[in-house]
Amino acid sequence: MGETDAPSGKRGIPISKGEHMLYLKAQELSQIQDVFNPNPLQDEKAIEKFYQDATEARTGDAYSGFVEKMDLLLLDSHESLIHKLFIGHAGVGKTTELYRLKHAAEARGFLTCFGRCDMELDSGDMEYTDVLFYILDLLVNQANDNNLKISSHMVEKIEQYWNSNTELIKTISTQGEAEVSIGAETEFGIKKVIKLLAGVKAILKNSAESKKEIRTQIEPRSSELLHQINGVIQDISNQMQKKAYPEIPLVILDGLDKIPLGQARKIFKENGSRFQGLQIHLLVTFPISLSYTPEYADIQVWFPNPEKLPMIKVRNWQRGMYQKEYEEGMDTIKNIIGKRADLSLFTDEALTKLIHYTGGNIRDLFRCICDAALRARLRKSRVLELEDADQALNTLESDINGRYSDELIGKMEEIYRGNKHVSSSEEITTLLQIGAVLEYNGTRWCDLHPLVEKWLIENKKISKS
Repeated sequence: MGETDAPSGKRGIPISKGEHMLYLKAQELSQIQDVFNPNPLQDEKAIEKFYQDATEARTGDAYSGFVEKMDLLLLDSHESLIHKLFIGHAGVGKTTELYRLKHAAEARGFLTCFGRCDMELDSGDMEYTDVLFYILDLLVNQANDNNLKISSHMVEKIEQYWNSNTELIKTISTQGEAEVSIGAETEFGIKKVIKLLAGVKAILKNSAESKKEIRTQIEPRSSELLHQINGVIQDISNQMQKKAYPEIPLVILDGLDKIPLGQARKIFKENGSRFQGLQIHLLVTFPISLSYTPEYADIQVWFPNPEKLPMIKVRNWQRGMYQKEYEEGMDTIKNIIGKRADLSLFTDEALTKLIHYTGGNIRDLFRCICDAALRARLRKSRVLELEDADQALNTLESDINGRYSDELIGKMEEIYRGNKHVSSSEEITTLLQIGAVLEYNGTRWCDLHPLVEKWLIENKKISKS
């Protein structure tokens, strides 16, 4: 859809018009908040309008695009199952890439389930049984949305599983139905199962005490839950085969990179084998800091050949020094901004500083652009200037540099001095997790977040080289 398709005088981006969305490029500062909001690009129109390919600036190789590789892998994997980890810093753009993959897979005919574990479950308290249940819930709902049937035998098995224990029935009926406000007794077949699972999901997200009761009942019978999932998968596969579509469903789980490391270890290392038997293509996000620990090798037994989405580097470190006149990363990020807003809204100095000091972290960049635009508007300016960028960056600098303790400064100084190899030390794990250190190229080299480097030097925590 072209920009001229938008009705005149409309300012919100995107603009809701019935079921249609009109996506506009910001032409004034009052439109910045909408186009630079931190939400991922989800629907195909938004992706078409605002997405900028950054593969080469991320990896140094134009032929290493995550979605493009996954699309071919799905196309080539007729019998083998794909179980992969997807790794990258918070704010690097993982969720947008996953939505792009979802659309590509659906275009190929795959039954594709997309789950936001950080929204649909309790990301602060999650067990592997919660994740298995959520996969069952996604598959049943997606089958229903695609007018696929779940056999009466499987419907009965699922109902029996959740109704076989008196305490479990009581927990779901009193707490779960209060959450979803729908009585399962008015439904039958797959609709009844959907309402039942909705009640369980509501408990897993919102009710700590009832969640414990459900987990107590599920844990000893997790193998039965796995059989239910595979039974539903088989029903789906049989019908997809008859329609001449790919038989193996694709399940994408986003948000598992945000859970605490202790829980991630339990899910992926201690119980990773539980997922191996699922007859699906499974792609899950994974905490980047956990990828630099000894457990990572064990986890790859269950999730081999992981994929990484590196930061867009604004400086390029090669052979022990920064490459002079490296501009590709800066140019790519400028193109990302230019997709969403007229670059005349920024002075050159402000735009360059915003890009450089956010270090390729798109979420940090968008946050600073929004903050700076608000300040410019309070000044009654039509242009975002250097003073606005400085104030926004100062706020982000204070935030990031409040996330670590003095004990980590020694390790950060080592990185600043040129030891940019990412090790599996606990210090590096922590620094990656809090975003004070950023990984680039996916080849185990890292750097300080530019605002961390700036603060450490200005406050004489490390001496400038």
